[in-house]
Amino acid sequence: MEYFYVDHSDVHGNTLLIRGEEHKHLVRVLRKQAGDRVLVTDGNDAMFDAVIVGIERDGVRCEISNTMMRYNEPRIDVTLAISLLKNPSRFDVVVEKGTELGVRRIIPMMCERTIPRHDKHDRFEKITLAAMKQCGRSYRPRIFPLTPFEEMALHAGEYPLRLIPHEKTEQSQFVGSVVRHHPEVKSVLVMIGPEGGFTDHEIETASRNKFIPISLGPRRLRSETAALTALTHVMG
Repeated sequence: MEYFYVDHSDVHGNTLLIRGEEHKHLVRVLRKQAGDRVLVTDGNDAMFDAVIVGIERDGVRCEISNTMMRYNEPRIDVTLAISLLKNPSRFDVVVEKGTELGVRRIIPMMCERTIPRHDKHDRFEKITLAAMKQCGRSYRPRIFPLTPFEEMALHAGEYPLRLIPHEKTEQSQFVGSVVRHHPEVKSVLVMIGPEGGFTDHEIETASRNKFIPISLGPRRLRSETAALTALTHVMG
């Protein structure tokens, strides 16, 4: 079963209208016809089990038979704040795989050792849309504007659990064990540094703002590997 996307404004009562590229893909590539069943998400936690009732010039009209909330979504909301990476394609991988793993928000960061100075917001949005449909999620991760590390650390109070991987952290503080000690927490922030790692000043700033240093194992990982490893363990 393939998944499709509909803008929330095109959902009215028990009907929805699939437009644009999704419309073209349904009709020209997949050759869908009236009577065919489709799963459609609005990217806001709703997954619609629907049946095509009409193929029109401006879109594919469907009748909703069932609405499933938080379909294929993890029990815990995870926000990933990660430095832009020197190689843009590696950051693309983080956005794509983070979406597949179930991340809720992605916040590109500017750290002291970050080399790129501009993000590619539109590109990241396209990646989250494609990845959301590919893995069958009902929520499209939100991509936030590029944010300085200091601002991110100082305004992280909304997250009950704040984690920051650091290579000097004791192995006893492995990410999995830390998360298991906070079973009641439903919202987590994971912060990942650039290729050169966080500076001592950044680690001190994070510590003052109640970030818990965690270990991802004995080996030094690339930033993108660290991000996906941390997400995997946090979401269980």
